[in-house]
Amino acid sequence: MNFAALNHIVENNPELIEENVPAGGNAAAAVGVARRLLGINGNVDGLTENQRYHYENYIRPLIENVSCTGIFSSEGEDGCVGGGTIDDEDLEGCYILDEMLCQECQNVQDRMRDD
Repeated sequence: MNFAALNHIVENNPELIEENVPAGGNAAAAVGVARRLLGINGNVDGLTENQRYHYENYIRPLIENVSCTGIFSSEGEDGCVGGGTIDDEDLEGCYILDEMLCQECQNVQDRMRDD
């Protein structure tokens, strides 16, 4: 679990969690679970079964193995020039910058801007 990314999302953009909950789901409960996780230092074992469901389905996809959006996206392809996921140590920065790019795609994008 990327605790720093979770903290950033909860404190600055809880809408990301809410948007990850399908219609008819309980978005407020998912945000509540995220806040609880922060309060228990990310200890998933401290969650109830229902809370764990919210974590696994609506929170975890935002803080673990997050896909790179790629810079060469086209119909049916992700456009990532790297491994397809954002490195854990880069994830919080991606949320801060609102650019969900892996390190390789960030490098290519920076080179393209410099040219």
